Amino acid sequence: MPVSFYYLYSLLCLSVDVVDGFSTMGQIIGAPLKEDEAVSQSSLKKKGKKRQNEKWSIIKDHFQNLLLDESFLQLPVRSTTVNAAMQYTTEADTPHLMPGTHKHLGGAYDPETGSIFGVPANSKCILCLQPVWQYGSVTHYQPSVISLPPEIADQKMKWLRGIVHNGYLWAIPSWASAVLCVNLATHQVELLPLPEEVHEQQNPWQWHGGGMNPTKTAIYCIPSNANHVLKVDIITKMTSLVDIDTTAYPEMDLSIPNKWYGGIAGKDGCIYGIPYRAGAILQIDDHGARCVGPFYGHNRYNWHGGICVDGSIYAHPSHANTVLVIDTNVSPPHIKELPIQVHDDSIDITSQTYKWLGGAVGVDGNIYHPACDASVVLKIDVKKQTCSTFGFAGETRNKWQGGLLARDGCIYCIPANGQHVLRIHTAQGRNEVQLLGDLPAHKDKWQGGSVGKDGCLYFIPENGYRVLKITPPESMALTPLREDDVRIEFV
Repeated sequence: MPVSFYYLYSLLCLSVDVVDGFSTMGQIIGAPLKEDEAVSQSSLKKKGKKRQNEKWSIIKDHFQNLLLDESFLQLPVRSTTVNAAMQYTTEADTPHLMPGTHKHLGGAYDPETGSIFGVPANSKCILCLQPVWQYGSVTHYQPSVISLPPEIADQKMKWLRGIVHNGYLWAIPSWASAVLCVNLATHQVELLPLPEEVHEQQNPWQWHGGGMNPTKTAIYCIPSNANHVLKVDIITKMTSLVDIDTTAYPEMDLSIPNKWYGGIAGKDGCIYGIPYRAGAILQIDDHGARCVGPFYGHNRYNWHGGICVDGSIYAHPSHANTVLVIDTNVSPPHIKELPIQVHDDSIDITSQTYKWLGGAVGVDGNIYHPACDASVVLKIDVKKQTCSTFGFAGETRNKWQGGLLARDGCIYCIPANGQHVLRIHTAQGRNEVQLLGDLPAHKDKWQGGSVGKDGCLYFIPENGYRVLKITPPESMALTPLREDDVRIEFV
């Protein structure tokens, strides 16, 4: 039976303790060293150091063999990296480690094949999670990679969010100078150049998410720091810029950063950008882009993306104390804000920032937002048009961003800085929250994910070293929630 990486590493740590302990023995006792004793101890130190170096060499070799791809190897291999890898243990030493920071910014799901992809930010390759079929069902997901072209692989924060359509993965440029286009059948990677005007004023965090038009011929990317909407024609594979009509808003400033987040398709055939710092809502269709609704000013980080339910888009409150609702069942859209009723368990102040970043629709049809910097979960009752909080979830910051609805009727929230998976019961009856697992203390561990065809949830690593897999129970969960019916593991 081969010796595991974790056992070897423990041996290394033990050898350091033994050598260091011996080298200080004379000082501990307080006895002066004689000349021959000093020579003997010096010799032992050299031998101990040699043994330590030999074991460290074995550790490094074994560590490198555990990497998903050689592009994740950062030289020189440091003890801090190995220490971090030790926090992502698996039952077997599976070669799926992914060291590094900000590797992926979001995930994308292929509904045709069930494959899940990580959108590469600092990563030099595309993470692929492929379903493995046996006897007509998926038994598990197998990680692999698609390499990026060398001319762009080393660029930082390349893409943010992605869309899979008709066998292609499209990734939205953040700092990159091109749109990523991947043929998922052949693994051919194309880089679609941005318009020349963009290169003249290249900015970081250019676009934040995007949406596809109803005819499935174009993706419209939402400007965060960019001054225009980016249109990606997925038929011709050409890019162009779309001007934003701000005629009705003389105070609108398109040069400010962090303008809109998320590209959410409405029932009216338009795509909507949610105002983060922008003064109004962004509405896009094949005829152009324009601002609509009230003017909110530029001073706050109001809402952070949103979700469309029954034709109405509900925006996640970041700094705002209301939920923004855009009803696209009518034209022009009806826009309103819903107040939030905060329950007694909350310890948040009115000026709390980064309250809820992301959310998911529960099995009951309502929307649930995991606590980011807020201490409680937010629930939007879409039928009653009311918003309320429940379930104390802790005081730390940036705990969870987004979540996925599982087959047991619970939403499992994606841990950023949080050291647990937040489970929210959304079936009929009492809403209950539960903290599961004991996760590493890394910041920004996972971002984005998908439910696989095996019914399990897969979270994409940002700073985490492995994919996080959640196996929920196969039947609908009842309250009070059990403590032992969910499996949490690293892939």
